[in-house]
Amino acid sequence: MKELYSFEIKRTVEEEVSYAKKTEDGTIEATKQVKKEVKDRIVFVKPSFGEVEDADFFYGQKYNEYINAGFLTKAMLAKKMGDLGGLTSKIVDERVATLMVENMEAARTIEFFEGAKDITEEQEKKLKDAKETFASSRAELHDYEVDMREQFSHTADSKAEVKLIEWIVLHFSYFEDEVGEGKQKKKDLFPIFEGEDYELKRASLVKMQEEDDSTDITFLRRKMLFEESFNTLIKVASIWYNKMGDDQESIKNSLKHLFASDEE
Repeated sequence: MKELYSFEIKRTVEEEVSYAKKTEDGTIEATKQVKKEVKDRIVFVKPSFGEVEDADFFYGQKYNEYINAGFLTKAMLAKKMGDLGGLTSKIVDERVATLMVENMEAARTIEFFEGAKDITEEQEKKLKDAKETFASSRAELHDYEVDMREQFSHTADSKAEVKLIEWIVLHFSYFEDEVGEGKQKKKDLFPIFEGEDYELKRASLVKMQEEDDSTDITFLRRKMLFEESFNTLIKVASIWYNKMGDDQESIKNSLKHLFASDEE
């Protein structure tokens, strides 16, 4: 398996440790529960060519299911909204194009002047104006993107993609653990979601979302790994699927730029 992206999560565990306890009769060996923080490495692995074909087939199935259920496609909704003067109208498209140009030009100005050692008062003003333009255009574009996502979130395309991203996460999310003893000890990857197919893996997901009273240590560890990593795995799968990153560095950069507000 080839790793596409990995990240660490932290979790708190309780361990039973021995210590010397003083009593009236002397010192005895006792045990106590101690909390400690441990790190786990979560890995998103690269789907093979055949697995990508399976993903496309799954998307097609879900897409057709939503079409048959009466959901509009993005193209159908965009035409309807354009006819009504909504977010996909010509005027809005022209405004978005203008904002994108302003944003790119401001970014170039900022990059040019911030790298200079000495700048004139006039250049300082240009830099300040560029920063203001960059911030305002970025904010307006972000608002537009949020509105567009909200408008199209109930189309057959969007709903099928949500299911596909879940399918990808269920099949390609792993955690690293040590196996073996002594010199034979080594690190290996294990699936977070158990099961041989989508239905079983999704049942594993639902169980981890809903079951809170299990005493199975193995299940509880997987549940904790799931809770700490699932949101990031959804983002990573979306970035890979939308071709915005295909290795550790590019995915990391996309996470930083696309989801910076989530970290604040």
